[in-house]
Amino acid sequence: MKKLCIGIIFLLFTGVLFGCNSSEEASGDDGGEVKLSLWYPEGETSKAYKEIIKEFNNEYEGEIEAEITFIPRGNKYAYEDKVSAGATSNTLPDLLALDGPSVANYAHSGIIQPIDGIVENQDDFVESIIQQGTYQDQLYTVGPTESTVALFYNKDKLKEAGIEPPKAGEEAWTWDEFYQAAKQLTNKEENTYGVNWTLDYGEWIIYFTGPMVWSNGGSFISEDGTTTDGYVNGPETVEALKYLKKFTEEGLVNLQPTPTEFEDGKAAMMLMGSWEWSKLQNYPDTEWGITYYPKSPEGKQVSPSGDWNWGISTSTQHKEEAATLLNYMMNKKNIVKISNVENKPAARHSSFEMMDKWKEEPLDVLKDQVLNSAHPRPTTPSYPVLTTKYGQAVQNIFLGGDVQEELDKVAEEVDKDLERKVQ
Repeated sequence: MKKLCIGIIFLLFTGVLFGCNSSEEASGDDGGEVKLSLWYPEGETSKAYKEIIKEFNNEYEGEIEAEITFIPRGNKYAYEDKVSAGATSNTLPDLLALDGPSVANYAHSGIIQPIDGIVENQDDFVESIIQQGTYQDQLYTVGPTESTVALFYNKDKLKEAGIEPPKAGEEAWTWDEFYQAAKQLTNKEENTYGVNWTLDYGEWIIYFTGPMVWSNGGSFISEDGTTTDGYVNGPETVEALKYLKKFTEEGLVNLQPTPTEFEDGKAAMMLMGSWEWSKLQNYPDTEWGITYYPKSPEGKQVSPSGDWNWGISTSTQHKEEAATLLNYMMNKKNIVKISNVENKPAARHSSFEMMDKWKEEPLDVLKDQVLNSAHPRPTTPSYPVLTTKYGQAVQNIFLGGDVQEELDKVAEEVDKDLERKVQ
């Protein structure tokens, strides 16, 4: 999950199954070639998907022809707006890409359909990608790559301070150990900070703070998905946010960081997404490493997960052929291709085994988290409201707001939305 997933806002649908799109007129019913359409956000992966679709069309010539459309992202929400418009005008493609937290919303709204039993070698996918794609015990999506958040660190600064970062997941720093390291590494005279983390109102906040809540035994929503009251504002979540607030209160985190604060040596550590390692290649003067996401004193090591994935729309008239295309895109060879282009962890075990760089330092930490500690974001059709309101609340908390009061507001707003959807 790159920053592509930050700040997502969806039109919330009402659960109506949408009618057929242009697939109704596609060939195939008379024994001819079936034509399939796909949508994907325009970006770094476009070239890889073009190659995959071209290879698919060559292999299935005369049977299936796929055409992929890359939707320009002129603003953060252009792709989601396109999906919303397609849903209301019955012009959705046969397959569409969606960000991980969107699965419940799209499934609940009737935009995508279950794909249980049609995913080849499903057990080969990492557990978190299956959890992400499941809603109400049915699988709706699978994806080629995963993501996580880890603690990047400046090797020179930690060495100078005599701080040794953890080398294994079971040795991950506790909250207090992480706090003490950040405090020791902060130098206000030199205007350098112990740790950097991105501050915004978008998707990033629930993504990067979630493990603090989960490792502390908390959650954002009840197990049955009917309420957030007592969960997003429960004692475990409140405790986790009070812990994080200490970093901003004491000046261990810069509330107005530059985009390259860590790269420029102005922050000794950085809590950032797994995609950041590829960007650091552009800063050869900064010696860096990666260690594990911190955990609560009594908790197990937990890391966030989730990325863009593929679902079959309810509009398709050719589910069997769409499944053939889905499985082709998600085979281990193509997942390696996509993973290499995006510099993200692969979502298949067999694909991981084909990529040596993920077996060695520093990327082995990211692989270890994906395989052993990954935790998807909350599964709820009210996720767009939850992530927006929670992000705003955490921003207010970091700026001095009362933790309990801010999280109580989140529970109130999200439960209003839940009442309209699931009650």
